[in-house]
Amino acid sequence: MAYVAAAAVLLGLLVVTNLILTVGVVRRLREHTAELAALRGGGSGGLDVDVAMPAGTPVGGFDATSVADLPVSLATLGERPLVGFFSPNCQPCKEKLPSFVEYAATRPQGRDAVLAVTIGTREETAALAELLGPVATVVVESDQGPVQRAFGVSGFPAFVLVEEGVVSASGFDLAPVVDRDAVALPAAG
Repeated sequence: MAYVAAAAVLLGLLVVTNLILTVGVVRRLREHTAELAALRGGGSGGLDVDVAMPAGTPVGGFDATSVADLPVSLATLGERPLVGFFSPNCQPCKEKLPSFVEYAATRPQGRDAVLAVTIGTREETAALAELLGPVATVVVESDQGPVQRAFGVSGFPAFVLVEEGVVSASGFDLAPVVDRDAVALPAAG
């Protein structure tokens, strides 16, 4: 009888320990889910997340080659380029790509003032390049390539508006960048 009582107490302690650990894991998963949802929604959810250089930062120099084998640098893009960074395996990139393409098609400066940087090999990014090609100069580069480094990109998608070599708006969400561009367009025209 003593063995049964000891086994019951031991089993009870194991169940309580398991319950405590399970509650801790569930709480941590909820925190992670909330953080991911905030990031996917374009908000920072209280997190200090910059996916590119903040406004007011000068853009670093870079030299790249477009998929059309043309040289690309900040100087070749004009005074007010819009730049988007996309990864083919990024779900938020796929969600925000149509809005970027739609907006880029309406910019008065045309496709020469829009740069789309796709991250990966030409084969991996072929579908992205096909969608972006009609509205932007497309550059394919590996992760942390020269264009990414010049704009301080650390996440995808990233959108950057540059005015005279300085970042005027940037972020994970296209809307604030578009808003800044719309304000600056009358002044530039």
